[in-house]
Amino acid sequence: MKTYPIFLINLDGSSARLHAAEKALKHSGRNYTRISAYDGRQVDPMTVDDYDAYGARGYMGRDLNGGEIGCYYSHIRAAKAFLETGAPFGLVLEDDMQPNSQAFELTQALIDWQNSVGTPDWYLANLAAHRLKITTDVTQIAAENMQATVCRGHYFPMRTTALLWTRQGAEEFLKVSLPMTCPVDNFARRWLTTIDKGITTTPALFTTTGAQSDIDTSRTTQKRGKQNRAAFCGFKKIRRMYGDKLRALRHKIRFTLRSRSK
Repeated sequence: MKTYPIFLINLDGSSARLHAAEKALKHSGRNYTRISAYDGRQVDPMTVDDYDAYGARGYMGRDLNGGEIGCYYSHIRAAKAFLETGAPFGLVLEDDMQPNSQAFELTQALIDWQNSVGTPDWYLANLAAHRLKITTDVTQIAAENMQATVCRGHYFPMRTTALLWTRQGAEEFLKVSLPMTCPVDNFARRWLTTIDKGITTTPALFTTTGAQSDIDTSRTTQKRGKQNRAAFCGFKKIRRMYGDKLRALRHKIRFTLRSRSK
């Protein structure tokens, strides 16, 4: 059985979170590569060349804060590290992840299933989604006494705690991820919902410890979602949400019709 590389995003100095994540990984007999997270907590986004403030206000209705910039860059670092391995699949974890008892085995089962049916037609699997909307069941996977359903995530889940990349997916992500106009989880939803290239599982294979994010906690007086709000911010949020849902519903219908015609 081929194994897949695991990457753990952790901020320098966050030793307690690293210890907790490392303990969970070692308990499951898994090796990992630590990704030093980008510390954006004291960064002024307006000084970041990759940040598009105009685009952020147009899409999100507000500016991003330094912590969100840091989280975004951290996932870019992880995707690059995965591609450097040459592996076909790579698992990226945030350091507040908590695997269920068969999370890594079920992840391998998902990869084995995909290898059995051919080249992936998806880019990214969200393995920590607890609220699924607008999905289509694709297959069942199992490991020991646990089972999970693999779903096409037409409306891609937001949580970025545990992400399984395909090689093509990570390559495409790096092509389109910049400039930044929204947090990385919003970007993943917009991107993958638009092209219908995301999958997920139910139940989630990973949960979170509930610890407050170190990367996305600003040391300034800025609060997430409150800084430099654009006009009609609430309207833009509704437009964003329902636009994605409408696209997802269209993809679900098309996916179902294609599946029935095979």
